[in-house]
Amino acid sequence: MFTKKEKEIMSISYFIVLNENEAMYELESKRTGQIWAIVPISLEQSVYYKLLHKYLTEDNYHFQTDCGSVLDAVLEIINHDDYKLHNRSGLFEEVLKQYT
Repeated sequence: MFTKKEKEIMSISYFIVLNENEAMYELESKRTGQIWAIVPISLEQSVYYKLLHKYLTEDNYHFQTDCGSVLDAVLEIINHDDYKLHNRSGLFEEVLKQYT
């Protein structure tokens, strides 16, 4: 269900891809070690993405937010990492460039 471009976005070197299939991409942030799942939700004419989060492999996922695109989900993860690392620069594009 993910497009080729969406798969490329989720496969940037910022992440370790833990699991990938049509129902979900499971990613680990290299910056924080936290784990994320991006899940596409199909509606009649569109798709949105649920972003799920857990701190450790053995934890259960909790809902983080809904996103309009895979790119929005990736930027949300980067923002969360910045917050957790107390580095709220907000310069998403600059951080993303380091890993593309």
